[in-house]
Amino acid sequence: MHTRRAWLHFGLIFVLLATPNVAAAETCFHACFKTKKLPSNVTDQALRQNMQLCRNTCEKEARAELLSEGLGPLLAACIPAQISDAELKKLRSANSSVVAFANAFTWDVHNVLPDKIIRRVELATQTMSLEDIVVTTAGYVAPGKTGTFYIGNIPDGYPAVRVSTRIKAIYACTIH
Repeated sequence: MHTRRAWLHFGLIFVLLATPNVAAAETCFHACFKTKKLPSNVTDQALRQNMQLCRNTCEKEARAELLSEGLGPLLAACIPAQISDAELKKLRSANSSVVAFANAFTWDVHNVLPDKIIRRVELATQTMSLEDIVVTTAGYVAPGKTGTFYIGNIPDGYPAVRVSTRIKAIYACTIH
């Protein structure tokens, strides 16, 4: 009995030590959305509206942080350019996949590109008639930072849309 209890304590300590600090890795978007007190019978539209509010709030905060770092002139002059295939692969391999929920897509991105501010993401998916479409979202994710790109009101697709959606292109501004 004591041995079993000791193993349970050891296991609990191991789990606590091995578990990453989730709060530190939580994006502004998820922190904001978590605070929303939504009823259990919430509609998809209400979910998307709250997601959009969080996205707008977080985009303003990210932009304000970049401006406070003196990057205002760079942001004003920059026309985001598509990143290279090698950079795209580097970003995709460093981040989890796009999440589809309530006819919306979110993608948590940790920017591992040391000289680029990610500004736009394009996702490729399909419609119910199996036509390819590209949906786009914009935001600000500075080097070394993590942010969430959000695309709402995605039309209902065929059931596999959640697994067929992929990152098509990423656009960024280079920091000189």
